[in-house]
Amino acid sequence: MHAVAARVIELLFATFPSKSTAMLKIELYGPQFSLFGSGEFSDVLKLSSFPNLKALLSKAPTKKEAALSYVLTLLNKGMDKGLFGFAYFQQLFFDYVTTASGKEIMDIAPSIVDNSIHMLSTKAGARVVAEAAAYGTPKCRKRILKSLKGYTRSSLLHPDAYVAIIRVLSVMDDTVAIQKLVFAELQQNPDEKIKGDIKDKDKDSSPILDLVLSETGSKMFLYLLSNNDEIKKRYFDPSELDILRDNPTVEGTPTSKKTSNTRRLELLQFMKNLLVDVCQNHTELLVYSRIGCKVLREVLATFPSNELVDAIAHCCMEGRAMDNDGQKVLSIFEHPVSHLLIKNILLAEKDISCDNKEEQIKQLSTVLYTKYKGQLMSVIASSNRGFFVLAALVVSPSVGSKVREELKLEIKSTKLISEGGKTAGYNALLKVLDSKGAR
Repeated sequence: MHAVAARVIELLFATFPSKSTAMLKIELYGPQFSLFGSGEFSDVLKLSSFPNLKALLSKAPTKKEAALSYVLTLLNKGMDKGLFGFAYFQQLFFDYVTTASGKEIMDIAPSIVDNSIHMLSTKAGARVVAEAAAYGTPKCRKRILKSLKGYTRSSLLHPDAYVAIIRVLSVMDDTVAIQKLVFAELQQNPDEKIKGDIKDKDKDSSPILDLVLSETGSKMFLYLLSNNDEIKKRYFDPSELDILRDNPTVEGTPTSKKTSNTRRLELLQFMKNLLVDVCQNHTELLVYSRIGCKVLREVLATFPSNELVDAIAHCCMEGRAMDNDGQKVLSIFEHPVSHLLIKNILLAEKDISCDNKEEQIKQLSTVLYTKYKGQLMSVIASSNRGFFVLAALVVSPSVGSKVREELKLEIKSTKLISEGGKTAGYNALLKVLDSKGAR
């Protein structure tokens, strides 16, 4: 590879559609694929996505060893020339690490890690760094974090780089080093221009508020707060889960000594105070945020406290938000985001037994029933979405029976039903009441 020619190739791939550059891309995999443009392999070039090495090898598995050897030779030449910042070079690296064995990735990882900041500019490059972290040595993982020093926040906010940061956290046994190299940077508030209009003018903003409200930045916290696979699937798509798979091994030997859950709990303790503080101090911002409410929900489940329950209850009673058109002021029970948050919190409470060690913690269902007793239909069910909240309140172990008694007297005469007919929320509530024998 030549440094100047590499710029020409980069421009070609960036300028022309993938179908036009498909044959050029395939040449990077070695001369053994030069005839793939026709015959039995031609369908590979008709893929809607960019042709890749894995697709080609699925047609010719016997060529795998030769292809990987050829690509590795190109990669070594490119690394000598410092081509880490080129998108096509990162894509070639991606093809290699998603096809090679764990041992082969481990061998090349030391050559990648010091250039992580350049590799994270694309989705393919971020996957390369993630695989280097998964199969690299403990020293490699630490070098990745050191190379990203000062860029942790911007990487977490990047549309692709965030997953590499999470991957390092998910496999690195030295959690103290993570605290010093990653979490310490998040203890400081970002510049005012970065925080922008998300700052709560009535309070000092939490240093992680911008991350909690970010689609990608919040993923790190959600990963730490996810204590089982079901919760992970709630917040991560299949491609992310593939990258963050548990227990990578090299020739049958795990690349990490600690269990995934042990690392997660240790890291979570480092972040506990920041997570609890951002949820308690910026509750109203989070309950109306499609992203922020996810973190709020899991923080409440992981670190329940009377203070946080009271903050959420206060939003239920006092909070207001505009609808999507900025026209109508919505209560928390009719807002498209916040009503789901409240419903899910109430549903989670039904799984808490009476002898739970957190019995002294207030339940949101009890607080809401105490506040709105005698007004459940007129206040909470003032909209279709509010009916779903009431349906969740009916199954509360603490106040469900009282709620059912009140609803039996009011549900058929509610003004909402007489004006608009039976809604989906109304029918959902009736179904819950029927299952409890309340009607």
